[in-house]
Amino acid sequence: MKLKLILTALIGVVISGGAFAQSAAKTPGDKKNAAKGADKAAIAEHIGTWKLVSQKVILASGQIFMGDSTNTFQHKILTPTSFVVVIEKKIPQLDNKKLATSVAGGRYTLVDGNYEELTHYASFKDFETMKVLYKLTIEDGKLHTVGTVGNATYDELYVREN
Repeated sequence: MKLKLILTALIGVVISGGAFAQSAAKTPGDKKNAAKGADKAAIAEHIGTWKLVSQKVILASGQIFMGDSTNTFQHKILTPTSFVVVIEKKIPQLDNKKLATSVAGGRYTLVDGNYEELTHYASFKDFETMKVLYKLTIEDGKLHTVGTVGNATYDELYVREN
């Protein structure tokens, strides 16, 4: 049961991730934002490779799952238009070697800090119907996302890997 809960949470994390790169409204070359005097460097701040350092997931049942970089190995790659989320897990049967256990990716939108994913592929079923909506901020070089994946609420903090 606990493993099933953790796997469910991790699947949600993959989708959330979940969860960042289809920025049609806020790409560095966007004339609309340039006309508003937007800082091009700040607009593209979210682009890069990120490593999850803390995570709190509140399931619809009220159960809470806490994760950090010691037990959840999640990476989020954001381009100006696409996202990829990879989750690794230590496999005891393989001398705790880390293997990718889940992956998802697709396109996203990011407008005024509101982030929404459209997942095009994943290593789990029903990804096509999941709603992934976050508020995305960057403070002190850390990517912070808070929002929903399906019926669960996610609060995640990432540090830049590259």
